[in-house]
Amino acid sequence: MYTIKPLSPELATTFTEYLENLDFGEPHWSSCFCRFYHTDCSAEQWSKRTGAENRIEAIEQIKAGKMKGYLAFDGEKCIGWCNANNASEYIRLHQYIENMIKGNKIGCVICFVIHQDYRNQGVARLLLKQAVEDFKSQGFEAVLALPVEARDEPEKLYRGTVNMYKELGFKEIERHDTVSVMWLEF
Repeated sequence: MYTIKPLSPELATTFTEYLENLDFGEPHWSSCFCRFYHTDCSAEQWSKRTGAENRIEAIEQIKAGKMKGYLAFDGEKCIGWCNANNASEYIRLHQYIENMIKGNKIGCVICFVIHQDYRNQGVARLLLKQAVEDFKSQGFEAVLALPVEARDEPEKLYRGTVNMYKELGFKEIERHDTVSVMWLEF
């Protein structure tokens, strides 16, 4: 029913326009353009970055092949985004995941942004399934995910849910407060 396409230079504008036109509910999220985990600046520096800066950087990194992920479409309409890449590309996470990736080729799925009209219709699961299939075919050894348990705060489910990962065979290998460390080995 829906089509999943890998992010590419040809889809960079589609990606940025999709994120620009969503109501995130959290104003600072609308300026992220999924750059947060790709940076290592301080929280203060991050809060000073503008949406325009992040948008430009996202387009540059997509064109350079450094920012990867998947877009979901209903016909020609973009309805979802999944940030999925080599775990080493998520600079902000290095201190937390370095002991798990140990220089190996490990994929990571970190963010889903599903259009509000398409939530709870399996779009995130389709994006995740495509990411996992591609990681496997590209010779990755495993895939890492860090979903947050947030029953009373659904906006924090942007990392996906534990159940959607378990459905694809991920195992919870650690837990830190509300964050589950999910792992799928190939």
